[in-house]
Amino acid sequence: MSLHVLLPGLGSTLQDLGRGPLARLGVPESGPADAFAQRAANALVGNPPDACAIEVVGLPFTVRADDARIVAVTGPDVWAVGLRRLPGWTALFLRAGEELTVRGSERTRYAYLAVSGGIDVPPVLGSRATHLLSALGPLPRALVAGDELPLAPARDAKPGARIDAPEHDGTVALLPGAHRERFSAAAVRAMTEGEFRVLPDSDRMGVRLDGPPLEGPKDEILTCGLVAGAIQVPRGGAPIVALADRGTTGGYPVIATVIGAHLGRVAQAAPGEPLRFYWVERERALDELRAARRGLALLSD
Repeated sequence: MSLHVLLPGLGSTLQDLGRGPLARLGVPESGPADAFAQRAANALVGNPPDACAIEVVGLPFTVRADDARIVAVTGPDVWAVGLRRLPGWTALFLRAGEELTVRGSERTRYAYLAVSGGIDVPPVLGSRATHLLSALGPLPRALVAGDELPLAPARDAKPGARIDAPEHDGTVALLPGAHRERFSAAAVRAMTEGEFRVLPDSDRMGVRLDGPPLEGPKDEILTCGLVAGAIQVPRGGAPIVALADRGTTGGYPVIATVIGAHLGRVAQAAPGEPLRFYWVERERALDELRAARRGLALLSD
């Protein structure tokens, strides 16, 4: 059975949780820009967290399934249209041959469409994720109208399950970055006392920010590994929050790292949207991540 792409959006791709273990070999991680939203979509339809789903960029996005399936759409301000308007963050029943259109607002930077059973394409280097810059993945390009995506057998799931969409008040928690001690005290204060706005040239590699100037180290740093959420500060440039398609290493100093539970907030921020940051301890960062995933695990049980 297949899922047929009718309206592909403007850069939608197949994503699972990516190739994190291969970063040591120089292979980009990829995976969803907003991991919580994709995990939630998979949980709603009874899939494991690493099932392959669709990251939708550019709406509307329309598909049709050959057979009856449970589907879910997640992301900021999303909803779906089948025979009627349907809510996001909810398990929905899609009849055989019925079309489903994903819609949203200007706040919907990334939406996620999961289908019970998952998209059944062969892994490449251990993952089904698409990395467009290196043309890596079983479908190493953006989706186009006419694509037929094979589906694995539907899993045991029922329509009606629902998850509350995460709230976002424009604040984002930080842990100290690898080079925070090499920044001036004024720069460290500015990171949390000032307001930053998302620049239009942000993408899956990173979110670029405009805000107070951050005075970085005067000397060069050694190239080092780059994790998702790391905030690099180029010399004389805007800070960049590393996302899923980042390089595996970076040569700019890292002042801070966005905690995992809040990285989706940054990825989903629209151009011009304000963000304010605050420091937390490592244990709180872990508590927030565990709490988010605990709710999804209960849904899957």
